Amino acid sequence: TMQTMLPVTLLLLLFMTAPRAGEATASPVSRAIFTTAIQQAEPADSLSELRSDAEQVFLFTELRNMDGEVVMHTWEHKGAIIARVRFDVGGPHARLWSGRLLTPDMQGSWRVVVTNASGTVLTEKTLDYNPEDVPF
Repeated sequence: TMQTMLPVTLLLLLFMTAPRAGEATASPVSRAIFTTAIQQAEPADSLSELRSDAEQVFLFTELRNMDGEVVMHTWEHKGAIIARVRFDVGGPHARLWSGRLLTPDMQGSWRVVVTNASGTVLTEKTLDYNPEDVPF
């Protein structure tokens, strides 16, 4: 009957549209971390907000399987693009970082968008910088 065929048809549609094992492409970004320092090619800490007198912040990214490709870190402050940093990835496992010097007048919302050469967003991270712990 029609009532018994509908659930079977829906199940088949779900099965046909679900990615098969090995078909899903994993993100090439295995880590993306805001940090106050880089030590021996690793982030010293992990931040989601910064409420100290730190003078610098970095975005550390670890990439896999992007050898020979170009990656960009685009730094935005309160929605305005502040800097673009280009990386030529060398090797199947790459650790890259870019940073910004901070002054108290740079408080507010920061975002770094990580893209490939064609502009596809690989990941993005946000950070609130509030050195004096006041509302912004």
